[in-house]
Amino acid sequence: MAYQSLYRRYRPQRFGQVRGQEHLVRALQNAVREGRVGHAYLFSGPRGTGKTSTARILAKVLNCENVVDGEPCCACESCLSIEQGTSFDVHELDAASNNGVEAIRDLINKAALGTPGRTKVYILDEVHMLSAAASNALLKTLEEPPEHVVFVLATTDPQKVLPTIRSRTQHFDVHLLPAHELRELVDYVVTDAGLEVDADAIDYVLRAGGGSARDTLSALDQVVAAGGVPAQIDAVDEIVEALCDGDTGRALLAVEAAMNSGRGPRALGEQLISRLRDVFLAAVGSDLERLSDRDRQRVGDQAKRLGAATATRALEVLGEAFVGIQDAPDQRIPLEVALVRLTRPGADLSIEALVERIERLERAVHQGIGSPVTAGVLGERRQSSEPRAEVAGLVGEASRPADAARSVLASKRARPPAGEVSHPSPPSPPSRRSERRSRASGVNDQGAQNAAEERPAARLERSGDETSALPTREQVTLAWGDVILGRLKQRAKARFGAGRWLAVEDGFAVFGLPNPIHRDRCEEVRPDVEAALEAHFGMPVPVRLVVDSEPSGTVSASVRSREGTQAVSSRSGRDDLNSDPEEGADLEELIDAGAATTPVERIADVFPGAELVDE
Repeated sequence: MAYQSLYRRYRPQRFGQVRGQEHLVRALQNAVREGRVGHAYLFSGPRGTGKTSTARILAKVLNCENVVDGEPCCACESCLSIEQGTSFDVHELDAASNNGVEAIRDLINKAALGTPGRTKVYILDEVHMLSAAASNALLKTLEEPPEHVVFVLATTDPQKVLPTIRSRTQHFDVHLLPAHELRELVDYVVTDAGLEVDADAIDYVLRAGGGSARDTLSALDQVVAAGGVPAQIDAVDEIVEALCDGDTGRALLAVEAAMNSGRGPRALGEQLISRLRDVFLAAVGSDLERLSDRDRQRVGDQAKRLGAATATRALEVLGEAFVGIQDAPDQRIPLEVALVRLTRPGADLSIEALVERIERLERAVHQGIGSPVTAGVLGERRQSSEPRAEVAGLVGEASRPADAARSVLASKRARPPAGEVSHPSPPSPPSRRSERRSRASGVNDQGAQNAAEERPAARLERSGDETSALPTREQVTLAWGDVILGRLKQRAKARFGAGRWLAVEDGFAVFGLPNPIHRDRCEEVRPDVEAALEAHFGMPVPVRLVVDSEPSGTVSASVRSREGTQAVSSRSGRDDLNSDPEEGADLEELIDAGAATTPVERIADVFPGAELVDE
């Protein structure tokens, strides 16, 4: 006799041999004992879980000559003929290949005919594959079949079965088998068949079966035929390990190995999503009884390293990648791009990626990992009084300078470092227009001269501490273009839109404007800009407005020449402490901009920097 596959050889022949479906077996046995067998049943569930086998057992017990406690005897002529597939009382129809209305009409015409046994049983496998016309043709007979006819419908996708068919049947869900049930089945088959299989092979068989009895026994057949576990890399496990370690190269190499072994990108992605689902369930504390002890331990370890948030994001990213994979020129690309995004959060600027990076930092702190980020920033931030040390620690984790600046400033808003003294906001430098008005009105007494002499000294004191605490020019420029400028009022946004940040020096952020008139008009709304800077960076950021009419290399010199008596730089401040403050600028050289009198001049005043062209 030809070799028979293990799953066919060890197919259940009694209700007591059906594993893992106690609710279904108990209901059918009670119905047989009490004579309350329904006219139509619907069994739904994953493949290889006993739907068709249970239907055959029901057909056997309904025609058995010696029924004992709701079980067939498996020895009478009727039971043996059903087991051999030669019985006239059982008719199996594959609805996947016989899904037309003509096949159902032929079934209906033959249903009224008698058979040698007591009950004629029709088993329709994959009933969800029936066409709409065939399903509608079955409805009337399914609702009121002949007294000697019982219908048993089986499907792996009950949602596709018409509701009118489901309502005419007793519906039972059949679920995947837990790991201990499958292990008992494998141990029994190995012992009964005299197979030589080690513990590692059994673990591989249980993992390959995935809760399906038929798939498990098929994998056992394969292991026995190959003489052991196939010597190949588990690509799915390699990818999950790469996600846990953030190793992009390892993930892409695993994909390449899977492709070379003949596995398609979509099949690999489905298996990866299934494994990540197990990791996610383990992360949230769900019971994974369908996994073996070794697999449950491995998934639990991966869940601790990956975290629930990262596992959720991985499921979402992979799900999005497979939405349009059929239309991709190369189906491998969406999978690889998704893996790069998951293993390199810095390459993904979405909120979910930022949450993942924060969660990794929290796990590192919780586990006490002494990385430069955790030790230099999170662990020592309370004792640190050096703002630059915080920036240096965060730059190692941030992918851009702006990330480091925002992280430092966010930490300062939440909890300023211990020992740090908050300095009052430096006084805003008076505009040249106000100085001209004060000097023209004669307000130039000795007290004003003393104040002018004290300002350079105060700025020199701040330059040693506050300048280092201020954000750098690059950080201010990035924040200005990304966030701050867009949050300003329309008036300030229009006036400051034509300038640029030149430097951060002497406790001020220097902002250059095209001409003196534009600078004076921006001076009116400078407090709004300083307030926006302070709200973003969490610290006062004084602003000095200058005319940007020279190359960037001479910014400091031009600032000193324009500001004169304000003595903005530290070097000129030291010189002015020992000199007459009136020598810093010649009042006779100051020229009033004048007020616009004609309509054309008023229009030019509204648009600073515009040129009048005569047509």
